[in-house]
Amino acid sequence: MIENNRQTRRIQLSGGSTYIISLPKNWIEELKIKVGESVTIVKNLNQSLTLFSRDPNNDEKEVDAVIYPKQKDSGDSIKRKIIAAYLAGYKTIQIKTKGLKISAEHSRSVRELVRSSMIGTEIVESSSEVITIQILTRLPELSFETALTRMYLMARNMIKESIETLEEVDIAHANEVVNMDDEVDRFGLYMRRNLVLAVGNQNILQDMGLKKPSDCLEYRTIISKIERIADHASLIAKRVKFIEESIDPKITSKIKKLSEKSLEVFEESIDAVQNHDFQKGENVAQKVVSVIEEEKEIMSKIRETEKNASVIRFVLEDLRRIAEYSGDIAEVAIDENIYNIISEEE
Repeated sequence: MIENNRQTRRIQLSGGSTYIISLPKNWIEELKIKVGESVTIVKNLNQSLTLFSRDPNNDEKEVDAVIYPKQKDSGDSIKRKIIAAYLAGYKTIQIKTKGLKISAEHSRSVRELVRSSMIGTEIVESSSEVITIQILTRLPELSFETALTRMYLMARNMIKESIETLEEVDIAHANEVVNMDDEVDRFGLYMRRNLVLAVGNQNILQDMGLKKPSDCLEYRTIISKIERIADHASLIAKRVKFIEESIDPKITSKIKKLSEKSLEVFEESIDAVQNHDFQKGENVAQKVVSVIEEEKEIMSKIRETEKNASVIRFVLEDLRRIAEYSGDIAEVAIDENIYNIISEEE
């Protein structure tokens, strides 16, 4: 391990047009940099310089992640291990056994996970003793703003369509909305992987359009909240099949109005984050309170004898949770931009 990993060096002028700086010999030897090899220097947004002894765009782990599942492990346990390795930045993940065949349950779980949840991955090898997953997507392919917008639009459409299925009691359409949740989760997992890699790589961070490593923590929170919002939109769609008869039009009208307010809060929370708008974040926080109060008022008027009373209550709760998660997103905008509205005094 490099000792004394911080040194001050004097910059020298060579040939009248090039500035040079020397590096400690023990650093070069430990990092195994050879004479004549190229290094990469990145000018960071915080006016610092970062020197890489390898390609800074290739921060994915070159070694394979090998998982040895136990026969008693559940399919979900295997999935969790694979997802953890995927998020850690491994390009190749192998599931192996020690002299035993991979169980049918484990094999089925791996294939289901790759197909439904992991963008840019393929199973490139499959036998009774080993399954190899290759991550083919190069990072980053999208700026974070673009990726965030796509994920937000998917979740927003889910909210709108889930209310439509409720109004029309359209079970086929409701099932389509439920399936859309898988797409949101796939995109969320892909984006979290990018953020994990960007935390330790300034070059990837800048390519994603982010300014500092702490941004990764804030945006990971946003991704998580959008996933939760999509989950509640999916739950609304799932509740459609439990409707005995069409819901009273007066109640449906109130639910729709509440959904519009929750959707407005969601839209404005994303806008506050993307535009770094402290005041809009504050406005969203206030609107969340209004949605909660309206939900309580509607809830208090639902009679126990009302047909579909339990479905209605659950839907109202889903809409409230959507607004609350949107409020959490808005808090990121508030926290991130507090320095824009305060003065520092000594």
